[in-house]
Amino acid sequence: MKLMSFAELIKPKQTLLLMITFLISFLVAGGREITPAVATLLTIAGTTALNMWLDRDIDAMMMRTRKRPLPSGALSPKACFIYGTTLFSIGLFLALLTKIEFAVVLLLGLFFDIIVYTLMLKRRSPYSVVIGGLAGAMPALAGWVAVQGFTIPGFLIASIVLLWIPSHIWFIAIYFEEDYRKANIPTFPLVFGIQKTAKVISLSTFLMIWVLIALYLVFPMHPIFFLVSMPITLYFLLKVIFFALRPEKSKARGMYKLASIKLGSIFLGILIAGILR
Repeated sequence: MKLMSFAELIKPKQTLLLMITFLISFLVAGGREITPAVATLLTIAGTTALNMWLDRDIDAMMMRTRKRPLPSGALSPKACFIYGTTLFSIGLFLALLTKIEFAVVLLLGLFFDIIVYTLMLKRRSPYSVVIGGLAGAMPALAGWVAVQGFTIPGFLIASIVLLWIPSHIWFIAIYFEEDYRKANIPTFPLVFGIQKTAKVISLSTFLMIWVLIALYLVFPMHPIFFLVSMPITLYFLLKVIFFALRPEKSKARGMYKLASIKLGSIFLGILIAGILR
């Protein structure tokens, strides 16, 4: 049970998704070493555990999260803190063995997630996701930087994740609106309403289309990239527009899932196009 609780602290599904963005960016950039992947996995896991440590009080208030290891009492806050700090420290050490710039990006992931998002903005500002979302984009950037350094394609790949994050977090916030209200978290949907939230997500998706075009031109990529990534992105944009016109809380969870499928399809397109390039 303890081992399962420690595994839950790193949110396996979320960690896996972020690792996929890292691995595809890393492989397309030409990376083949195992050390950067281990370093990224450990820093993501450590950051996530520290996030759970900081959010244990609000997690206890929300139906969706109250059974997590800390609010349920399965693990102590001290054990969680030591676990998260240890994982991140080992990961950062391995990152430094790879490349200084790579380690800096992973450190920025911790900074944006823990300091900017969790401590400074999450409980105070409806714009927390817009700024704190930079943390979610760091693994994709790290994958590129580990091989190619700070060049334009890496920033474009990271921008795809950054523009995806509002849909990922806000749709689930719409669906679990009462949880966030009870915990007094001023999410964008709570402060500005569902319709305005959907409009902002529409804008971020529209901008993502231009980022996809820029990536295709700058990298450059095989045309199959568009065949894999563009249809699902355009479909998602239409679905969000229709959602904005007729917002229904019950449909938010389906939109949340579709957003993840969209991101997965885009990165699959990047991988295939990178292989065929």
